[in-house]
Amino acid sequence: MANAAKIACSIDADLLRRVETVRARTGESRSAFISRALLAMTAESARTRAVKEYVEAYKDHPESPADVATARRAARRALSRLDWEDA
Repeated sequence: MANAAKIACSIDADLLRRVETVRARTGESRSAFISRALLAMTAESARTRAVKEYVEAYKDHPESPADVATARRAARRALSRLDWEDA
């Protein structure tokens, strides 16, 4: 890690045992394992926030009947090009 920062934290002893068990299987260092877990958690948080923003924007600006008709035409065109015998 080129830009690593050291931290100290306290965690539940049972959680640490579980981390050590998984870490032993993956061969990761404790730092790598915890970094990967934190990356996953922050990515999930960002994804959750993005979905919430998308839903709110959709509620503010739902598709119009014209939008639905355009999407249906596009879907029919795309699906009509498929060879349904091989599907």
